[in-house]
Parts: sequence; structure tokens; C-alpha cells
Amino acid sequence: MIEHNIITARNYAYIVIKQSPGYDAFVNASRIFVADPDFTPELHRLCDFSQADLSHISMSQMLAYAQYARENIPMTPTTRVALVAPGDDKMGIFRSFKDSINNGNFQLFHQPEDAVLWINTPQTIGDSAPV
Repeated sequence: MIEHNIITARNYAYIVIKQSPGYDAFVNASRIFVADPDFTPELHRLCDFSQADLSHISMSQMLAYAQYARENIPMTPTTRVALVAPGDDKMGIFRSFKDSINNGNFQLFHQPEDAVLWINTPQTIGDSAPV
């Protein structure tokens, strides 16, 4: 299950991934997200995988989705995307996903609370967050 909530007043979307979605579920959820009337390329995004089971997702599937996202989910170079990994064992696959996207400002987090703080902190040139 993948759901999103756009908070226009804060210019960000909270996207939560639960259970064990496959590649098609990610693509379908992405299409719904981009079609939302409140979506804009400038919208910051918090993608919370902390409740997801991604044990069935391979590196090649993750990289295929990264390519899909690059081509179909518009964002600006200053768009912030916080990725909350479901656990340390998946951090490598999330790093590969982050590194394969060449637009936006992606950061990895262990906790949703840390991601929210980063999303809501005014951006400065070259900002980053430790993982």
C-alpha cells in the first residue's frame, strides 16, 4: 500500500509505503501522485518506507524504478526528497537509488522524525544531512 498526502501550506508531500508493494504498485502510486491537483515539481517529498517490507525488492528493480522516477516524476534541482529506509539492511539499496537520481536533493534517514526536520528546515546552499 502506498499513499500520499500533500500539505500545500508547508510545500511538501508525505508519502507512506506499507506492506510489500511491488514495482507496479510504485509506478501506479507515482502516477496518482503526479496527477494530484496539488502536485508541483517544487514540492518537497518525504518518502517513508519505515513500515514497508522490501525483502522482495532487488537492486535491479530499485534502479528500474529510479529510471522511471527520473523520467516521469518532475522535480526541480532544489526539490528535497527525504527517504526513510525500512532498516539498516536496505540502506545500501537506498543509497544506490539516491545516487542514480540526478535531479533534486535526496537525503537518507533512519527515522521519519529526522526527515521531517530536514524537510522543514530552510535550505542553504550545499545543505545535507548525515545518515
